[in-house]
Amino acid sequence: MKKTIMYMIGLIIFTSIATTVLAIANTYKIEAQLVGSVEELEAGQEVIVTLKFNKYNQIVKGINAFKATLQYDEEIFEKVVQSDFKTENDWEELKYNVETKELVAIKKAGSKKEEDILQLKLKVKNEIEPAKTDVRIGQISTSEGKEDLFMEDATVLLNIIKEQTPDPEEPDKITSKKYRIEKEYIERILPKTTVTEFKQSVTTNRDLIFIDESGNKLNENDVISTGTKIKVGSTLQYTLIVIGDIDKDGEITINDLAEEKLHLIDNKLLTGVKEKAADVDDDGEITINDVAQMKLILIDLLKLN
Repeated sequence: MKKTIMYMIGLIIFTSIATTVLAIANTYKIEAQLVGSVEELEAGQEVIVTLKFNKYNQIVKGINAFKATLQYDEEIFEKVVQSDFKTENDWEELKYNVETKELVAIKKAGSKKEEDILQLKLKVKNEIEPAKTDVRIGQISTSEGKEDLFMEDATVLLNIIKEQTPDPEEPDKITSKKYRIEKEYIERILPKTTVTEFKQSVTTNRDLIFIDESGNKLNENDVISTGTKIKVGSTLQYTLIVIGDIDKDGEITINDLAEEKLHLIDNKLLTGVKEKAADVDDDGEITINDVAQMKLILIDLLKLN
């Protein structure tokens, strides 16, 4: 009888300890993820790698700082410097040590939900053989102000391929997994997308030329706006539609929201490319939901994908 009682007491203590350990293990967990703008690159091509934080667990005050180490093959990519990083969603003051490849950043208002943290621009060297390589952000630690929280490494696999020589007999073409290409339009382009970023999200067998509504040719770092024309080779031309960019400045601002509201009350109807840009939720019509989504985007409560 005594042995049975002791056994039961021991079992209860063990179960209590195991439950406590499990609870601790499930506390304050965040997942890091790396996503590349393209999976295949040729020599001399650039890729944008985005670091995201997902699956916040029991984060109350919000994380406001993180530190990590970048790992990439310097035989394949050009050397990364401070200017190759761009922080997202109010993360600021990113500092990068070129020698140790360590980086650190802070955020004024703590992060409590899934969001993009930073973008890293990598460029493949001009003389490089085909290879598979990965880019890794590891040794990631962050804090809510109470204790250090550690994440598993985030990795993205990239495939360096041999440059393809265009076939002059092949018809001009352009495809994309990110954008919708229909008739004479390419739609669902995110605000503040540059020419370089656009090119990284399409596949084509021809050179691309971007022309704004004034007839000026855009450069690689110029931002695309609603109404921009794109020429694909010598036979194809499309008009680009940027989500929510009604006033054609390449981003969503209070002016776009004002134009959307006037359209809803039949005060100043939107037509053509402006009407297409105003369909923020992509349901084929302009409704109060488009106004609501645009407002949430402006106050950083909704992020377009």
